[in-house]
Amino acid sequence: MPNATIVSPIAPIRIHRRLTAGERRRRVVEREQWLGRFSVFRHISELFNELHGLHFFAKDRRGRLMFFSQDALGRFAAGDDADVIGLTDFDMYPETVARDYAIDDEEVFTSGRPIRGRIQLWWNQLGMPDWYTVTKLPIRSHHGRIIGILGVLQHCGDDIRRAGPWREIADAVDFIREHYAGSVAVADLAARAGVSARQLERKFRAALGVSPQQLLIKVRVHAACHALRQSGQSLASIGAECGFYDQSSFTEHFRRHLGVTPGHYRKTHLGD
Repeated sequence: MPNATIVSPIAPIRIHRRLTAGERRRRVVEREQWLGRFSVFRHISELFNELHGLHFFAKDRRGRLMFFSQDALGRFAAGDDADVIGLTDFDMYPETVARDYAIDDEEVFTSGRPIRGRIQLWWNQLGMPDWYTVTKLPIRSHHGRIIGILGVLQHCGDDIRRAGPWREIADAVDFIREHYAGSVAVADLAARAGVSARQLERKFRAALGVSPQQLLIKVRVHAACHALRQSGQSLASIGAECGFYDQSSFTEHFRRHLGVTPGHYRKTHLGD
């Protein structure tokens, strides 16, 4: 039997000087005085601007955006965070998406517990819906009251998307996201997942809360929202490029999801 190398666990570094209780209290006070000399959140935001692939945000108790990292701002054609400070999710996203985000926020506000690694749809650099993990932590005042939320978004790797309830639907979800503009049949999605159409619908509802067809329409509406804000194309062209059969179908589904017509949405959001 070949000789085996036994690796001992690394011992923690010992602090050679132990502080007295009085010294500990004094240094804690000094730290608080030092922190009071600058904007901690501002510097945290600047730090996240240097960490590519991580998107930092902070909201107040009313759900209004207080900080947004620079890389995230680029997805909204915003020059700096002054363009988005004070906006809520309902000002920035389609209503169906904003509602899901707000439900997560309320869970943190109500329970006081963080949400870690939850998978959700967000927008990638091309303005297309993509899968991200989100972590949300409560912000507490000096008196312990929850006054806001700190959050971090990160693009999902294959190892995350293919874990737990996502594993069996990851290929089908990716196909919808990448081919929403064309013809997408539930039977074909089920074949990709190796299950029946009925089983696929159950798995979609368990993991996402929607059916494959509902996710397809949601992705198409999201893509249309982006095009309506950023493009001067006709409504008919945008509808066709986003996978709707005709302008009537486009208008019907758009109004059903957002409560307004594509034309009205464009008038109120063009150039956002």
